[in-house]
Amino acid sequence: MTKPVPYYPLYAANLIASKPFRLMTLEERGLWITIQMECWVNGAVPYNLDELAKYLGIPSNEVHRCFTKTQMSFLIKEDESFKSPELEEQRKEFLEQREKQRIGGIDGAKRKKAKQEAARKLGMPKGQPEGSLSYINSNQINSNSFISNQLVERRFSNQEIKEWIDDYDNAENTKY
Repeated sequence: MTKPVPYYPLYAANLIASKPFRLMTLEERGLWITIQMECWVNGAVPYNLDELAKYLGIPSNEVHRCFTKTQMSFLIKEDESFKSPELEEQRKEFLEQREKQRIGGIDGAKRKKAKQEAARKLGMPKGQPEGSLSYINSNQINSNSFISNQLVERRFSNQEIKEWIDDYDNAENTKY
């Protein structure tokens, strides 16, 4: 179930430029915006004006006085209700955008998981180190046993490594 949309855009410049809006009295505008807000939150309002008055909590005589054909230019009658086609279109667009974002989030999470899985298979770090890094002390780093046993892959014997280093140290500086 999708969460309801708590707001809708009200384009003031378009509304003020609208002839039907300009022709409404202040009371008619007040009733119209109240109906619009109800339509946004609940989808529709009752078509029968006496029921509309009860629904809005406004005296029936005020609704009869303030509801005119001018407001009908913003509403449509569907079954026994008034709906705002403009608001329904805005709601539809908003929900479509929300759905695209939801799908994009799911796709992004899948891509991230796939990257992490590929990195794990390659032996790449997962991000934050795991475990304690404080188990190595400086004495271990300088000791030959730590280096030869822990950090150097054992392809050569210690004697072979020592001979190679001696050969390197005794070689003449040659320029190429």
